[in-house]
Order: sequence, then C-alpha cells, then structure tokens
Amino acid sequence: MKRYAWILALPLMMGAKSQGCAVPSTDPAPDVAGTWGVSYADTMEIDVTIGGAVYSKSLPSNGGLFSITHNGQPFMFNIDCSRPDVICPSEVWPNSVSIDQHDPAYPHRMWVQIPTQSCSGQLVQPQPSQCGQGTLNPDCKPVCTGNVTTSSEDAFGVIAEDGSSFDLLLGAGVATNGTNCALLGLSFAHATLDNSGSAAVPAEWSSQSMSDGTVETAYAGGCVWVSDPNMSQDQQALVLAATVEIKNGFSANKTSSAIAPDGGARD
Repeated sequence: MKRYAWILALPLMMGAKSQGCAVPSTDPAPDVAGTWGVSYADTMEIDVTIGGAVYSKSLPSNGGLFSITHNGQPFMFNIDCSRPDVICPSEVWPNSVSIDQHDPAYPHRMWVQIPTQSCSGQLVQPQPSQCGQGTLNPDCKPVCTGNVTTSSEDAFGVIAEDGSSFDLLLGAGVATNGTNCALLGLSFAHATLDNSGSAAVPAEWSSQSMSDGTVETAYAGGCVWVSDPNMSQDQQALVLAATVEIKNGFSANKTSSAIAPDGGARD
C-alpha cells in the first residue's frame, strides 16, 4: 500500500478492526516510531473452512503438510512458506521492522514497510467459464494476467485512542491467475502496546514493547491444496471454495528510537 493511501483503506479498517475511529484523532498517542525486533511463536495456527465447517491445526512456523477429514473424506493441504507466492505471517511482519509516525498532526497513524503482493501484469475480468462456483475465483474478481509478485511497500496502521494497542492493515489480495496464490481479502497484524508514561505528558509517552501480537494471512483453499487424482468433481469444488487462515503469535521490543531531523531522538 502506497504512503498516504490510507484514505482508500479507511472504510475497510473501520469495518474490520475497532481502531478505525482513531484515524482522524489529533489527541496524543504513544511514540512507537523506531526499529523493533520481533520474536515469533514456534507454531502457526491454521483454520481451514470447507463446506461451512472449520478445522484447526498447528504447524511449525515454516509451514508443512497437514490433512483434515471432511464428511469422511481426507483432504491434504501444503502450507509451504518457501514458495514466493505464499506469504506466511512471519514474512509479512519480519523479524525487524521500522515504524514511522511521520504525520505529527495525526499521531495515531503509523506506517511500516512490509512485503506486499501485487500483480505484475494487468487485472482483467475473467471469462465466465473460468470463474464462479467450483473455481479458484468463485466471486469472479479481476484476474492477474501476469505473475503475482512480492515487493516492499508502506502498510498503514492505527494506534488505539487510549494507546493500548494497534492494528495494521497488511494489504488486499488480487485474484489468483490459477497458478499463483494471492492473499485473500484483507490480512492484519494486531498487538498490545506496553508503554511508559501517559497521555498527560505526551513527550514522555512511549511504547517499549509489544505483547499478545497476532499476524493473520488468508488464502483460497485451492492455492494450498495437494491434488488427489481420485477426488470427485464435487470434492475438488469443495476445496476450491475453501479458505485457509494462517495465524502466528508474536512479541516485540523497540531496539532503537526514530531519529528526528535535527539528529536527536524524536520526542
């Protein structure tokens, strides 16, 4: 998401996360600007929704194979974090991140550079025969004619009005081209902010660590399905219509503060 593109994301954030109401706030917010070291939980939590049922699994932080049994039929999925088109949570919110609060008039707004998926070609309307129920694109969303690539862009986040937490919008996905996986809908990072000071003295109100953090990404089930040639068309349609949500817990500590233009630490 490009810097200052928060206006486009605002309705989505307000609908999905409670911090949206703090976007226009001019009240003081804790200083989160600087470099942060992030530590992840050893496992990822996977929720697969298929045929209206939800199945939960735990995987190592780098992913792996897992199976579920739905209506007596086993289905195999492969969360392979090494694939360039599958972005696992620890890749979205890396081990070291830099946070910026570059709009002093609105201190509750924050930006951080994260890996973001984009279409290297054009987004076009799919042929009616290539979308709809039983395909990777059931809602007939625009399809990427090139590759789904990953680059670094600014993501927009919002600090809660009371300074106790933040939510970060990690970006919207593009429709799969049938080969590449694409982030499904919106993905988020959320964490509690552990602060020193208070709003009573804004210059001394600062976040030193993050706790109870969660990063979530989501994909269409067909992207991470290990094909079984013995499946019926109905079974394949179930998997193509499934969703796979990946969650990874994290904590973080501020390793250095942002540097003000005059060379000193930012207040």
